[in-house]
Amino acid sequence: MKKVAIIGSPALHKNYRTALEKAPCKAVVFPDTSYIKKHPEAFDGLLLPGGGDVLSSLSGYAPFLDDPPPEKKDGSAASVPELQLTLEQLHALHLFHQMNKPIFGICKGMQLINLYFRGTIREVSHPHLHQIPEKDACHPADNEPGTLLHALFGPHMLVNSNHHQCIRTPGQNLQIIQYAPDKTPEAVSHLSAPVFGTQWHPERLPITGRQDAMLLFQYFVSLL
Repeated sequence: MKKVAIIGSPALHKNYRTALEKAPCKAVVFPDTSYIKKHPEAFDGLLLPGGGDVLSSLSGYAPFLDDPPPEKKDGSAASVPELQLTLEQLHALHLFHQMNKPIFGICKGMQLINLYFRGTIREVSHPHLHQIPEKDACHPADNEPGTLLHALFGPHMLVNSNHHQCIRTPGQNLQIIQYAPDKTPEAVSHLSAPVFGTQWHPERLPITGRQDAMLLFQYFVSLL
């Protein structure tokens, strides 16, 4: 069975593991990249999960070059645990991209993909649309023609929403493949590499009865 690595907290990412195992594949959560760096051949793909905010100054940042981490705009250091996790996730992204192995980013994971490819992020323009207080409430989104989401779900679909950051400019060789009604980018894919991401949480859509969300995980597993 194919194996996917997730960089994050094992206690927080049960939904991701469950979705991947149903796809099906084996999902293993690591807090850092120490094991993956020693055994890169052991995994067929990478999933970058949701999480805390990311620093826009990380655009193009390469932690594997041992540069000092960027600072917040006010000059203070970022939250040490969250920043360290973010750097580990960027490192994992780099390792898997160098091996041309599939990468799927969700929410924060999509933003990290965009920053890695030198894109930028911003705060959302209409928080009432993207920070819906009801658990797993959904809003409509439009899938761009000729893209993987259009092929899987058709021209329109409902997606859940729980974020206040989004893509400002897409990274190099990334295309926006889905938009919210206010034109906020909701998904991206790489033009040539097996890399894609969603701003929404497909692992949580089955909770609302949307079993078709598994199509995205099945697509990811088909790339492995």
